Amino acid sequence: MNSFIKYFIEKLPEVHVALMQHIEITGLAVAIAIIIGVPIGIFIIRSERLSKVVLTIAGIFQTIPSLALFGLIIPIMGIGIKPAVFVLFLYSLLPIITNTYIGIKGVDKSTIQAAIGMGMTNFQVLTKVKLPIAVAVIMGGIRISTVATIGTATIAALIGAGGLGELIFRGISTSNNNLVLTGAIPTAILAFVANYFLGVLEKVLTPSGMLTNPKEKKKNIKILKIVLAILVLGIGFRIYENNKNRGIPTIVVGHKNYNEQRILGVMMSQVIEAKTNYKVKTVELGTGTVIFEAIKSGDIDVYPEYTGVAYAAYLGKKEKADAKTVFDIIKSEYLADHNLDIREPMGFENTYAFAMKPEVAQKYGIKTISDLKRYANNMVLSGPHEFMEREDGLLGIQKAYNIRFKSILSMDQGLVINSLVSDKIEVALVYSTDGLIAKHKLLLLEDDLKFFPPYEVVVTMRKGFENTKGDVIEALDSLIEALNEDEMQELNLLAIEGNEPIENIINKFLQNKGIIK
Repeated sequence: MNSFIKYFIEKLPEVHVALMQHIEITGLAVAIAIIIGVPIGIFIIRSERLSKVVLTIAGIFQTIPSLALFGLIIPIMGIGIKPAVFVLFLYSLLPIITNTYIGIKGVDKSTIQAAIGMGMTNFQVLTKVKLPIAVAVIMGGIRISTVATIGTATIAALIGAGGLGELIFRGISTSNNNLVLTGAIPTAILAFVANYFLGVLEKVLTPSGMLTNPKEKKKNIKILKIVLAILVLGIGFRIYENNKNRGIPTIVVGHKNYNEQRILGVMMSQVIEAKTNYKVKTVELGTGTVIFEAIKSGDIDVYPEYTGVAYAAYLGKKEKADAKTVFDIIKSEYLADHNLDIREPMGFENTYAFAMKPEVAQKYGIKTISDLKRYANNMVLSGPHEFMEREDGLLGIQKAYNIRFKSILSMDQGLVINSLVSDKIEVALVYSTDGLIAKHKLLLLEDDLKFFPPYEVVVTMRKGFENTKGDVIEALDSLIEALNEDEMQELNLLAIEGNEPIENIINKFLQNKGIIK
């Protein structure tokens, strides 16, 4: 517990930034949902048929997995806060519309008739009778929506929106439970606090005659004023922070959401800032095609990619080829078909590999993937999500080796090796430069059929970027042939152990290499 508290205190600056991002994303999504959802809930009371249609449509959004919806929206809206707010807004609608509809429809008809008899207009009946009576039910929907959105907003980190989810995903991918808790605990507290203060707002808006203890209303009004003052100050500070650096030339460096990619993203950012006058914004994105779509749409300027991924996953190539041929094909087709370009490799290769505990492999005499084939039907394999659906991944390797496993588990890369070490699985699909391989002395099986393509790391950018940002490219070119596999594995291990921030680890490495001063 003491170690976590110390760790949490050290991470407070990061937690503050992530918390502000999380509040911004959630607040905007729920606010828009209230502005649109409450009027819709009021309007659909007029028609039973219309209410069923509207509630069904709003309900459909709730049935779509949030991660899938985030992925589907990227080609349309890109990455960052805007698509995150839009998706969360869609998820927020149903409870608000439903409770508004139920709350107002549940107002006693005799009360409405009495109001009309007193000469009230329809608008007066709505604002002075129906809404005050239904406020508790409406606020119930808003509270449900807010709490649920705070939790769902953690996934927004996968599309570069930031928030507390970024800390959680970083913790999962590095097997750092302290970092997971550093993101998860503030998320839970934020949900609790938001629910409490919305409850206070509900009591303030409820007519005194409907409260069990009307005297509490004055106290709740005071609490609400304090909260509103804090919110106004917070929003003002956020606007100031957002505008402070506006106008300063900025390069957006993207990277995927696992350990080695974070290291490479930080490395690229540091050489740009050290060798140019540009400010750098680093954006973490999900794996798969998310980052590829982001570079094509211009949401990011540069990012590190593996040639094997580009060759097989993005270009759909299946032919075996050496490293140079793969590089040349990617460069040519990127320029011709995708308006993209790549630089020369950084010097190391991070390929996929099957890993086993040495004692298990020795027991069955397994040294190659072909050896594994004889025993695989009694073994459980686990690997990262993106590996499962790619031709350079599970689909292709099953065809090439004609290999079938007893069971296949898809999970975050950060959990794969831990599952192997704790004997939950027999075979793990790993990245060959993962620092945990050396730490746990795991055995990498030989790819004796040479199935996996070369996975050299290259800087990917938009076509013509070197013509407008020549100094940035010159800075990034200082990373060409700058690392080997052993160095990358050591950096990965240092980052996973978490004894010091990745930024410090990379800064020392770059200085020792003479790349930056």
